[in-house]
Amino acid sequence: MKPFIPKGGISMRKTCCSLVFILVAALLFSTPTWAEVQIKFYYPVGVAGPLVAVINGMVEQFEKENPGIDVEPVYAGNYNQTMQKVQTALLGGNPPDLAVVEISELYSLLQMNAMIPLDPYIEAEGGKEFLADFYEGFLGNAYGRDGKIYGIPFQRSTPILYWNKDMFRAAADKLKAAGLDPDRPPETWAELVKYAEILTIREGNQTKQYGLIIPGGWNDWIFEAFARQNGSQLIKEDGVTVTFNSPENLEALKLWVKLMQEMKVCPVLRPWNITPDDFIGGVTAMMYYSTGGMAKIRKTAKFEWGAAFQPKNKQYGTPVGGGDFHIFKGIPKANQDAAWKFIKFMTRPDIAGYWSIESGYVSVNKKSYELAEMQEFLKQFPQMTVARDQLKYAYPKMMAVNYQVIRNAMTTNLDAALEGKKTPEQALQAAHKMIEDAIKGK
Repeated sequence: MKPFIPKGGISMRKTCCSLVFILVAALLFSTPTWAEVQIKFYYPVGVAGPLVAVINGMVEQFEKENPGIDVEPVYAGNYNQTMQKVQTALLGGNPPDLAVVEISELYSLLQMNAMIPLDPYIEAEGGKEFLADFYEGFLGNAYGRDGKIYGIPFQRSTPILYWNKDMFRAAADKLKAAGLDPDRPPETWAELVKYAEILTIREGNQTKQYGLIIPGGWNDWIFEAFARQNGSQLIKEDGVTVTFNSPENLEALKLWVKLMQEMKVCPVLRPWNITPDDFIGGVTAMMYYSTGGMAKIRKTAKFEWGAAFQPKNKQYGTPVGGGDFHIFKGIPKANQDAAWKFIKFMTRPDIAGYWSIESGYVSVNKKSYELAEMQEFLKQFPQMTVARDQLKYAYPKMMAVNYQVIRNAMTTNLDAALEGKKTPEQALQAAHKMIEDAIKGK
């Protein structure tokens, strides 16, 4: 799948020579020589990795196949920064033509009346037949309350469990003595605790190796997974009913506090972007992290490692994550049509498969996995199938208006409990009230 991408990812199509050529051509001819339609594309990079060059290479390939369309890719930062830039552009009356936005922001964008429904385009492509190429687990966050589709999946993920097989083997005798198998990762919460305890290595008061890292930053996303694994959730599908302070969620948070404060087998609030480096550098034997971090681990880890479903309690369960494509109002119809062409290109089997290989995200197009190149790649790196297969137990990620306020309420109170500043009961109750107020616009 890779040959269609220019070497180096980005060519020098914006060089001074190109600019001179355009200026000269503009003087010589009465009609412009640039593309008939120019569209601006905002996108985030939610995980570590040199993915800007990959995106630019994909854009250049699209332009070669569609010479009448020029795409300006704008790297807008992480998910939160991208949403803020999209909102600023919308409020300023200068929306991008399309953007990839974190999936929980859908209701906030709909409240701003910012996006067009994509149903007419989808129907023109065959309707249900077109949607059948996408994983059902990734489509749940694409629908508004009106039943219309406003997003198409692009960089999509689930959190998974990574484990260092070398560290497990080094602790084989201790693991076997505890009735655990050193050749597999934990499958339940109870096993997770046991593995983490045995795999933590201390010298005096200094921790040489942690058994586990549950990172901060996006710990609300991973906590949502724990809620699902315990038969609960945080906000119901209606985007209004809050269940953050359920008994099942309290049990999950108490488990986190036990691992971090009581057993000290997991560091408190390790930064999200640092956690893959911790795993690669041998700081921890296990970590929860997005499948989107796998490309970096695959390319740089010097030990044998594995990936697995997140351990269950009552059941397996996880929210999906990542970002979807959206097309905005307030732009010419020709630009909207061009944006749709770009979305189709970016999600077709070969392109989606290439993006998956380069980024670690799950390919959103099922047909990618039928391609010979993808099958050969997965033989070498079967870990890449884990997040895809975990979709069997996946749920749409919670969505609500004012999601950035809601997320701040969640992370602030989860952090306070993990740092010992609040009891788990106090943290969940405070978050619950703040989330309800945010949804009501208080």
